[in-house]
Amino acid sequence: MRKKKVTMGDIATAVGVSQPTVSAILNGSDSIKVSDATRIKVLNKAKELGYALKQTIRHGNTHPRIALVVNSLNMHDPFINAISAAKTRSWELDYLLVVFDFEEDEEMKQAIYSEIEEGNYQGLIFASNTPKSISPLEGAPAIPTVMLNCFCETPSVIPAVVAADFLGGYRATNYLISQNYHYIAMITGESWSESSIQRQKGYQQALVNADIPSHPDWIVEGNWSVKQSYLETLKLLELTPRPDAIFCASDLMAVGCYQAIAKKGLTIPNDIAVMGYDNQLLASELTPSLSSIDLPYDEMGRKAVELICKVTIEEALKLIKIECELYFRESN
Repeated sequence: MRKKKVTMGDIATAVGVSQPTVSAILNGSDSIKVSDATRIKVLNKAKELGYALKQTIRHGNTHPRIALVVNSLNMHDPFINAISAAKTRSWELDYLLVVFDFEEDEEMKQAIYSEIEEGNYQGLIFASNTPKSISPLEGAPAIPTVMLNCFCETPSVIPAVVAADFLGGYRATNYLISQNYHYIAMITGESWSESSIQRQKGYQQALVNADIPSHPDWIVEGNWSVKQSYLETLKLLELTPRPDAIFCASDLMAVGCYQAIAKKGLTIPNDIAVMGYDNQLLASELTPSLSSIDLPYDEMGRKAVELICKVTIEEALKLIKIECELYFRESN
């Protein structure tokens, strides 16, 4: 299992100070007055926990800039974690990350490209809030470029960082099989969604490897919504034999699955097991807590920055897939 990245919040909790205090100390800011004793405690705790302290890489009197251009974003989108991690990693490497959201407006995107070209940026990260194949980046400035959460199907010299959703789907299903579940259904996202397609392929491959027949009636489309997942779960529970486990392609759809199982008077995991995907905060807050596959947006954001800054040996690869780890809890 991938080791959890230590955050400033972890250090603040361990020392017993506020997160702004930790941030000021680790970034060398004098915006908050702290005692030498507190400063030493924070620095020692950061070292003890393995926090990646900001590297000192000087580029004169100003910080070089990296542009991140994203198609659309809001604060409730889980992909915000990738943006946040990219900002943090850029700063650790002494770069400033500037985020541009063109809101699916092609004219605005071209205007942003012009701004980047004239603004002496050192690199460009082109990001999509939804995993998908995209057309070549026409009009983009001729600077080092990385694609994040998207890729070009046609041969491309631009490296891309994506989640290994096939492996995630395989890992989720294989874990259920290892727990002696053999009638495993799946609730997918929308049929056109690249992430849903890959997760379903992983699910089917795990069944094939275990010599478990895949019944077409046991794969239903939940459209990423709670309500549709609820309705599809009700249908699954009427099948004979009834599924003994349901793999949901998102944690949000698992909520609808939970509701339908309760509606039928069944319990999780005694009567039926449930597996989610995304490992959002709600996974651990559900009752029983939901086993889930982690969507590694944090690591993807950091990796994209490292490719731009050429601090990773993987820069020669054109498609870098970040593994999705399993977090098992009480739902199976």
